[in-house]
Amino acid sequence: MMRAVTKYSGLIIAMCLGIGAGLVSAMEGEASRKTRNVPVDIFADQARGPYRTGTFEVLWVNEALDDPSTTAVGDSRKVMVQLWYPASSSVQQDHAPYAISPQLYGESHWVHQLGGVRTRSVLNAPVVEGRERLPVLIYNHGAMHPHFSGTFQTEFLASHGYVVVAIGHPGANEIERFPDGKSYRNDGMTYWAEPPTGERPARRELAEYLWAHGDLSLFIGDIRFVLDRLAALDIDPEWRLRHRLALDRVGSLGWSLGGFLSLQAGRDEPRIKAVANLDGLNLLGLMGPRGVATLGSERPMLLMFADRWTEVSPPYPGVELSADIVERMELRAALVAHYWRMLRRSTADWYYMSIAGVDHAHFSDRTLFETIPEDRMSPRQAHDIINRFTLEFFEKYLRGSTQTPLLDGEEVFAEAGLFKMKGDAK
Repeated sequence: MMRAVTKYSGLIIAMCLGIGAGLVSAMEGEASRKTRNVPVDIFADQARGPYRTGTFEVLWVNEALDDPSTTAVGDSRKVMVQLWYPASSSVQQDHAPYAISPQLYGESHWVHQLGGVRTRSVLNAPVVEGRERLPVLIYNHGAMHPHFSGTFQTEFLASHGYVVVAIGHPGANEIERFPDGKSYRNDGMTYWAEPPTGERPARRELAEYLWAHGDLSLFIGDIRFVLDRLAALDIDPEWRLRHRLALDRVGSLGWSLGGFLSLQAGRDEPRIKAVANLDGLNLLGLMGPRGVATLGSERPMLLMFADRWTEVSPPYPGVELSADIVERMELRAALVAHYWRMLRRSTADWYYMSIAGVDHAHFSDRTLFETIPEDRMSPRQAHDIINRFTLEFFEKYLRGSTQTPLLDGEEVFAEAGLFKMKGDAK
């Protein structure tokens, strides 16, 4: 069961985990973020695969679960789900809006500033012709972001022949109402863990407590529920993707919270065959007795980070550090050390990489909509690197491709450093 967090612990959480920009901004409130003037065709020049893409959004209700994030009795757990998929080559309709249902978010939410933005996918397009079963990818969003905040990647993967299913996890996605007219309010429940009453631990001690006691089970339950629903729909004669899902070839990926959630889901859910963590450096809930950081993974993993979060050394020689900075460096070193321990204990292939010149937001759509520092990588370049590695990883482990020049080191991006280990090498 998720637990409420006091004002004190919430502020400490934000500070002790401040090495992850997405978690800090989540505590500050994402809804009021201001975007720059964005061209309506911002996605038009994104690199794509051979298929046109379709998309649609749907509300799925888990009638078997009384949502523990609300105090209302009998309030079944609801999730917004958006699918992207290869579409028929004959489709000619207009492209879908970036946010299909902006009315589900508060009036001050940043999605309302992007009302004119169009994606490259066609709303409710027919699926691509043929009988080929298509691999399925579960996409998990970052904390306090909607399920479509990785559209740069979900559309790209769908254009290469995947059905990408993005899950909106209530309690972490800022949704305020559902299409059935019901409102949603998170009544103080969270996946953070409350430290023992009266204790005021230092950053490192608090972080270790949160890593061991955080609870991702509600969100993992969402993933299981969605996989169950997909299996039922795959034989439904009324469903547009009937008999087109390769549910024996399922992967999970995500950004920030969605990244480390995917790691744990790969440990807990046997239907998931490979996982990709996109700058989810946190370990919340991953270090308990059944956590993936404690036990290691039995699924192939791609871990992709912004270089500044994995850098342990001071950035400039001779700089005198304050006690506060030293404490942050200790916490950062602990994070990295725990990840390497997880990798050492993992039994499947893994890839660990960092990308120079990118920030946490580069792993989402945010850099397309906001001004970024001039010394940081352009969004298009960052998205190209992220997408190409992610696609090649899933092609290898869900489709059995042997054409993997990036993962094999035959093709190199100067900005990307990659370590890897084969499962049979341990």
